[in-house]
Amino acid sequence: MYKHLPLPIRFAKPHKRVLYAVFALLWLSGALWLGFHYFLRVPGEFGETAHPLEIWWLRLHGLMGFAMLVVIGSVLPIHTRRAWHLHKNRGTGFMMQSVLLWLSLTGYALYYFATDANAVWLPLLHWVVGLALPLLLVLHIRRGRARSQTVFKPVSDSDTHLNPPASPTPFSVASQPNTASSAERKNHVPPQTETGASGDSRHALVQRPR
Repeated sequence: MYKHLPLPIRFAKPHKRVLYAVFALLWLSGALWLGFHYFLRVPGEFGETAHPLEIWWLRLHGLMGFAMLVVIGSVLPIHTRRAWHLHKNRGTGFMMQSVLLWLSLTGYALYYFATDANAVWLPLLHWVVGLALPLLLVLHIRRGRARSQTVFKPVSDSDTHLNPPASPTPFSVASQPNTASSAERKNHVPPQTETGASGDSRHALVQRPR
């Protein structure tokens, strides 16, 4: 005896590849921008200046930020909604969505509200959390796989008393139509009386055409 359980919440392979690719490019472009901005500056005419590739890492990071918004939109309707209703991996999933929202807001603030007054602390609010994002993603995936449910689960003998099989009763048997008797009555042909030449009657069975 088996009882049906919800299917595991898994992404299709093409969808998963897109998710990982966008996430990897987003994180790598941000990490590379940090490395070039703080550690790989080049000497210029008036002292150290930005590396020529630094601006390109920032542009790629901004592009992948928009791509990540699209990816999040593809995750929310099915993956996040089903997991929330099934009470599966809610903790790390909620943390993932909160961190991604935080990174979106701080990235927006860096683009439109960055000034000399907040140049010291505003970037830290963004990239410190962003660098730790892969750790949270790995934790979310590992917990999801550890708590994944199978499609069918055997039911022990102790659980059979919950839904015992219904035993037939005299009333249930009597209420069922006797199809065999009905068919015999339908095909039964009553004997007909045939009168012979001498006036004596004798019984003969005449088969009706079917």
